[in-house]
Amino acid sequence: MYQVGNTVMHPSEGICSVEDIRRMRFGAQEREYYVLRPTMENSSSTVYLPVERGDAVLRKLLSREDILSMIRESAQYAGLWLDDSRLRKERFTEILHEGNYAKIIQMIRELHEHNAKRLAEGKRLPATDEHLLTDAQRLLHQEFSYVLGMSLEDTVTFILRELGIQA
Repeated sequence: MYQVGNTVMHPSEGICSVEDIRRMRFGAQEREYYVLRPTMENSSSTVYLPVERGDAVLRKLLSREDILSMIRESAQYAGLWLDDSRLRKERFTEILHEGNYAKIIQMIRELHEHNAKRLAEGKRLPATDEHLLTDAQRLLHQEFSYVLGMSLEDTVTFILRELGIQA
């Protein structure tokens, strides 16, 4: 069970602070809820999550060591790129839903490498690939920047540098 003051990761809301735990009634049954406040976005929203679902939905934030380990581990997933854009979209969307951060980091690496090649040819990354890259970065960078104590921009540079990619 999480405590008031804990910082946790919510899969759709991102990093949240547990502001309170209280009994509330939504519908027919009264039960205990975590009262969560998203921390990174300029959000005024409040999330109410039943305590009994907390362990299935929430997780502790990664550590710096976890992040560095995932960056190193990502190389084992080399070769995710598929030339067929439809199949690539399916594979990359599946990777995002799977939530394996090391695979997502490798996906980001391959999208950046492909983008560099396209730019050298005077072309842009296809819109589908741009959206996948944006979604992947949004998923990782919020937590990474919070844990590493960096701005989102510095986090992007840090990850790319750790991957050996020119930012």
